[in-house]
Amino acid sequence: MCGRQRYHRYMRRLIALAFLLLAGCGQPPAQQEAAMPVANSPAVGEGPVMTRQNGPTIVMLGDSLTAGYELAEDEALPAVVQRYLASRGINTRIVNAGVSGDTTADALNRYDWSVASARPELLVIALGANDFMNGLAPERPKKNLAAILDRAKADGIPAVLIGVAIPERNLSPQDQAYAAIYPDLAQEYGVPYMKNFMAPVAGRSDLLMEDGLHPTA
Repeated sequence: MCGRQRYHRYMRRLIALAFLLLAGCGQPPAQQEAAMPVANSPAVGEGPVMTRQNGPTIVMLGDSLTAGYELAEDEALPAVVQRYLASRGINTRIVNAGVSGDTTADALNRYDWSVASARPELLVIALGANDFMNGLAPERPKKNLAAILDRAKADGIPAVLIGVAIPERNLSPQDQAYAAIYPDLAQEYGVPYMKNFMAPVAGRSDLLMEDGLHPTA
């Protein structure tokens, strides 16, 4: 099995837990890594894209990794996973709220438009990479992510938190602080989280664009 197939298989497997949440089958401990639901990929910088009019609504709030940077719509991960869901007879209304370049502050500022207006049954939060890349103090994204979780809780929307890919060796104090944001918030808010959904392609030049950050499919 090639690396890309392993990546797609890995991501398809990860969605199962999120749908258990939607089905009311129980919520896992915050320490466990959770599933990442699926979203259709818009052109870079566009707003929420909605598909599938039947079934539960899922919003994925993220950046270019969610939006599918420089990928054809059917090559982006959300489309791959959506095809998998459809093949299993799972109907959803999917909102891609990924915007290229967004920080946690940007996403918080558009919460009403991107999340609340869709009235979803599940919110997937995949943010923080641009905060990390821009060297922002970790206290800022933690505060913004907490605010998003507060908004979701107030709206009665279950959430899944996805972490940022951070090198695991020779971590600086700031790197360590960033890595701790996600499990700390997951524990505080009692939400499932996934450590890093880019793990299967980390260091794989054949699966990453020249920037070494965005997957090729």
